[in-house]
Amino acid sequence: MMENDDKLIKNFMLAYKHEIEDNGFSRRVIRRLPQQAKWLSDILSVTCAIICCALFYIFNGFEILCQTISDIVASQTYYLMSDTNFQSLIIATVVLIIIGVQRVCSLKW
Repeated sequence: MMENDDKLIKNFMLAYKHEIEDNGFSRRVIRRLPQQAKWLSDILSVTCAIICCALFYIFNGFEILCQTISDIVASQTYYLMSDTNFQSLIIATVVLIIIGVQRVCSLKW
């Protein structure tokens, strides 16, 4: 139903599509935009990047980043281990070992 509606809408839009003559208007507008705004934007971007890098270094950003990653890994490990049913894990491991041994023994040497 939705595909049919989409096709109907697309066909309707294509049938009543009107192109508006540009006559070079867009090109003239782009040429008249001030270049100073781009230059100022570039200077501001570089200045902000330098300030961010300096603050990252001053406030030991690498140490904070490593500690945060370590905390995330530790908390996720604890969360995963707290809900683990070790009896099921041992049974699954033993079954996998038995299946592996059976496959190895059934290989033709």
